Amino acid sequence: MTEKSCVFCNIDPDKYIASNELFYAIPDHKPAVKGHTLIISKRHAETYFELNAEEAAQMQEIILTVKQHLDEKYQPRGYKMLMNCGRAAGQQVFHFHLHLLPF
Repeated sequence: MTEKSCVFCNIDPDKYIASNELFYAIPDHKPAVKGHTLIISKRHAETYFELNAEEAAQMQEIILTVKQHLDEKYQPRGYKMLMNCGRAAGQQVFHFHLHLLPF
């Protein structure tokens, strides 16, 4: 998959619910639970294992920002964080994204 054909490389920034220099967050278009959010790298990297140290640090920052937003909106009792890395692990869109699900 090339960046031109990648759905996550072509998301309209107006859809972002949060962003920083290296990541953005959007609601999942087929949410498993209310508040299901995707945290996506701005740089096209297929999996978590292709992220660099700076990206890993900024990912933590945006996770906490989105968590605060979801805490205020839904008051969840817990969270599930999920990443599928590779086709064998169930990855369907080959651009790094983390699922943040409030419960």
